[in-house]
Amino acid sequence: MISLIRAQLRFRRGRLVATIVAVAVAVASFALLASASRGSQVRVTGTVKENFRPMYDILVRPPAATTENGLISTDRVSSTYGGISEAQWRRILDIQGVSVAAPVAMAGYVMQTAVITVDLTEYAAQGGRQVLKLRPTYAGDRGLSSIPDGSKYLYVTPNNLEYVPGEPWVEGKMYTNADIPKAPEIHEHGPNGVTAVCEHQTGYEENVKPLAPEDRTEANCWSSDPASSANTAKRAQVQVLFPIPLLLAAVDPAQEAKLDRLDGAVTSGAYLPESDQSAGIPVLASGRLDLDQQVRIEIERLGGDAAERTAAGMRLDNAAPYYDTMPATPLASRSYTAQDVYPALLDAIAHPVADLDRWPTQEGTSVVGEWWTTSPMTLSGPGRTADVVPYSGGEWGKVWHDIPAGKPLPMGLADDPVRAIVRHGTDQPKQQRTFLRGVGVYDPAKVQLGPELSRPPFDLYAGAEATGADPAARKALGDRALQPTTDFAGPLGQRPHLLTTLSALAKLQSAPYESLDAAHGVNKDAPISMVRVRVAGDVGIDAFSQERVRAIADQIHLATGLRVDLVGGSSAAGVAEQLPAGQFGRPALAVRENWLRLGVATTIVAAVDRKSLVLAILVLIACALAVGNAASAAVRTRATELGVLACLGWARWRLFALVTGESVTVGAVAGLLGTILALALSRLLGVSLGADYALLAIPAALLLSGLAALPPAWRATRADPGAAVRPAVVLVRRRRVPRRVSGLAMGNVLRSPGRTVLGAVSLALGIAALTLLVIINLTFQGSVSGTVLGDAITVQVQSTDYIAAVLTTLLGAATVADVLYVNIRERAAEFALLGAVGWADAPLARLAAYEALAIGVLGATTGVGVALGTAALLSSELTAVSYAVAAAAALAGALLAVAAAILPVRTLRRLPTARLLAEE
Repeated sequence: MISLIRAQLRFRRGRLVATIVAVAVAVASFALLASASRGSQVRVTGTVKENFRPMYDILVRPPAATTENGLISTDRVSSTYGGISEAQWRRILDIQGVSVAAPVAMAGYVMQTAVITVDLTEYAAQGGRQVLKLRPTYAGDRGLSSIPDGSKYLYVTPNNLEYVPGEPWVEGKMYTNADIPKAPEIHEHGPNGVTAVCEHQTGYEENVKPLAPEDRTEANCWSSDPASSANTAKRAQVQVLFPIPLLLAAVDPAQEAKLDRLDGAVTSGAYLPESDQSAGIPVLASGRLDLDQQVRIEIERLGGDAAERTAAGMRLDNAAPYYDTMPATPLASRSYTAQDVYPALLDAIAHPVADLDRWPTQEGTSVVGEWWTTSPMTLSGPGRTADVVPYSGGEWGKVWHDIPAGKPLPMGLADDPVRAIVRHGTDQPKQQRTFLRGVGVYDPAKVQLGPELSRPPFDLYAGAEATGADPAARKALGDRALQPTTDFAGPLGQRPHLLTTLSALAKLQSAPYESLDAAHGVNKDAPISMVRVRVAGDVGIDAFSQERVRAIADQIHLATGLRVDLVGGSSAAGVAEQLPAGQFGRPALAVRENWLRLGVATTIVAAVDRKSLVLAILVLIACALAVGNAASAAVRTRATELGVLACLGWARWRLFALVTGESVTVGAVAGLLGTILALALSRLLGVSLGADYALLAIPAALLLSGLAALPPAWRATRADPGAAVRPAVVLVRRRRVPRRVSGLAMGNVLRSPGRTVLGAVSLALGIAALTLLVIINLTFQGSVSGTVLGDAITVQVQSTDYIAAVLTTLLGAATVADVLYVNIRERAAEFALLGAVGWADAPLARLAAYEALAIGVLGATTGVGVALGTAALLSSELTAVSYAVAAAAALAGALLAVAAAILPVRTLRRLPTARLLAEE
């Protein structure tokens, strides 16, 4: 038998060499890819270990808090006001194994007002009587929103202006329209006598709309005469108020310092006191303001008879509607960002004025007359569209008529809100209100937030932002991230810029402030919004550490009944949202906001290991199919020979051993060559070849060849010896006459369905792997879609994955070529007959190409279908890019199959037509 095996291998040299090369390349590739993947896995594991443990291990939230498909909405975290009591927090602190339990209580937005003083002296000195106009416009949303504010007018005259005081206003007294004290006036002493040009009204006005530009318009007057008693400044100046709401949050100073070393990030002043009996609310302020907001001020000079009519006695407090109709000449333009004016706010908070009766713009912004809480956004529909919240405007309360911006509100609130707002204000005397007392300033960049890749997307020191999710949104935003503005009812909430203590928070959540109950967003009995828990000792990615963290999380839940989430190994994940168009220029935007995806690191380690192993094994599977087709073809071409041996008395086991022996011999030789090839290529490619994978090459080749030979060897033992030595007669049950070459080709493909399926499956394996990798790379940005940690790691294993997929595809194409070759050899007499009756080489080649195309289309469509189905399991939605990649892969697979037919087609020209016809 051995000599017969040797003779058969020597007789079929061409197929022998092709099979040995295919198996050698497959096992060498498997050894190299598995070694490279294992090396990548070591680097991946190292990266995961370095970034596995975030700043805290467990996030404790109120019982009603939710998690959506393993994602925590950062908006829900920042817009949660209370839900955890101080007693529950202290029970968490007492649990054994808890090292740090740092609470955060979101208090709400307190309004701060920056005063921008615009000097107009150079323009006032250019003429006699004139009216200067300032037009403030607030820009945000990366310049997409532009909201006009009320104009500011300054009447300038060279004549003397006299201040005439009015009657005193009694704080707290209830006045009627009949007994309202007389307001102070300003009189101009000009050539035509004395005229009253301005009256400063006082008192509450119920009908003033604080967000209407017409009700925010102001007018004042200034004289270049140094003797004028009405001048409050030697220079012509106008004040523009820049309202900036800042989110206030309360922490426990000791626990916060243990968690993130906030005390070490203080750049000026002092850290928050653990106990404080002083007046006011101690505040530690962020040194950086993360708001995308600016005010542009256009300076103009009015034309027409504006100045003359004012001098004739048209009072400034009634002149604004008339001024708005006058033509204006532009003079200058100035811009101020929120960051530009922020230092003045910090200074005002650090130096609160003791005299609380002074005008707000003079006393600074430390007094808290009112503050606001907001609801989270509501996202509806499959596209996660932010719902607009109907708003009546009643929550703004009353304003001073003579100081429309005395309790100013940001003009951004005039846009369509996507959050409900609750005002917690008071109309009581200022002495009963609390005030902010700055104790220090900290640098958010100096706070220790843990490893970069596992930082939570929203915390006390990292602001929310959203990026464009499609080309239109990215173009509209100028490839910049959308950031919060002063519109705290808008789509992005702020991070806390002001931090205080839990004990001081009670001063806001008590009288004289109103709407202090859970229905209005204030939970005085349970003020804490979340608790960040760090477990004692080292916590790694190993099972023991994870079980220890889970045990402590269970104890927290049992002791408090609160919601607990394990955040070890978590990462930021982009979630698509749809923002509605605003009223002031911002278009509807498809954006992607970072949420917190839980447990990313362990998922990545498992996914990388499985993905690399599957892709390397696919190479062996594709090779096994190719070898199986070759062995099956060899058995079919030797049917007569095997039949003769059976007739001579060979037992079935000997026929089985003959076929498998030939295949195993080929596998042994291929395995040895594959080992040598892997060793050579590992040095050339710089891959550290694992000794275990190198030693597996020969057994893998033997197993591969042996398994591939089993089906044809079994068929060789089942054949009828008599039928094997007689000419085959095919019974045709139904006569079918194809009209075209393509129809003849389809009939030929269906004549051998098993062989056709084998070729299609071989090609489908490679197309599926390659398509899925491209979809993952282009659509999901990594094997773990949309996570920062996943994106960082995928780059390290991407090259080996593509090599494995390409090799699998090429082996599939080789199998298609071998199937066509066997088809042509088996139907050689048919091709000879067609040539004899006048068929030229071109139609015969086209016939074979159509057969290849049919197999290619079947394999490619199957492959892309599997790829799309797998991709759908990784993400809830497939983008247009995914389908475009699938279509391109299907086309490429079909063309590759046609290209693989080139070599088999060339054998048509070498067919011995005369001999074949004679044998028939």
